[in-house]
Amino acid sequence: MKGWGVMMVAGAVVMAGNGELSAQGWHGEYEEPQREVRPLPRLHFDLALLGASPRGEFGELVNAGFGGQLALRARLGDRSPLHLRVDGGLMVYGHERQSVCFPYPIGCRIGADLTTTNAVGYMGVGPEIEIPGHVRPYVYGTVGFSYFATTSSLDEYDGSEGYFRTRNYSDLVASGRLGGGLRFRIGGPGSAAVDLGAEYHRNGVARYLREGDILDHPDGSITLFPNQTEANYITFRAGIAIPVGHRR
Repeated sequence: MKGWGVMMVAGAVVMAGNGELSAQGWHGEYEEPQREVRPLPRLHFDLALLGASPRGEFGELVNAGFGGQLALRARLGDRSPLHLRVDGGLMVYGHERQSVCFPYPIGCRIGADLTTTNAVGYMGVGPEIEIPGHVRPYVYGTVGFSYFATTSSLDEYDGSEGYFRTRNYSDLVASGRLGGGLRFRIGGPGSAAVDLGAEYHRNGVARYLREGDILDHPDGSITLFPNQTEANYITFRAGIAIPVGHRR
């Protein structure tokens, strides 16, 4: 009986050891499935159409404007919400068109239109914070410059050509802009997105011409009547954000 008891105890110890080793081997071989975390696109190129609402003294002198904007954004890290933003755009706030004839002997045999355009070109650089997701809210601020310019040119009646383009008046000022909005992803992660936003343009005091500020005289000379006021405005943007770089 003693021998049987010793054998039963030995067998139990061996079975327990095997069970422990099996459990250890099982736990050692099992791994939790890891979810792949893909880096977000590093670069985005933004295209947008603008509608502009002049504010303050500027809004009392000019009407609503329109234009376009381009922006390049570089993400500072694979999953970082922080971007470096470089953007620029053009906003037209005045446009005049009148038919003209040339002096004798040409006269009105060759018809042309005299077109005068009042516009603001701008450019800036600064940080942007965008929250990743299907709907991506974002805010940004930039500093740079704004260039107010009035130009005139001769166009064919159908507006297809422009000749003798002349800058009548211009002013360059330092500027700052604060903007934000929402981007709605069209497809999966890393795809293009619809971009809706707004931006406040603070230009401070600028000198500029508006419609009717150029007076033509019979002898061919002109007189300019520039305005000097604060020239701030708000733009409303609708466009698309396109990823142009992706690091795997």
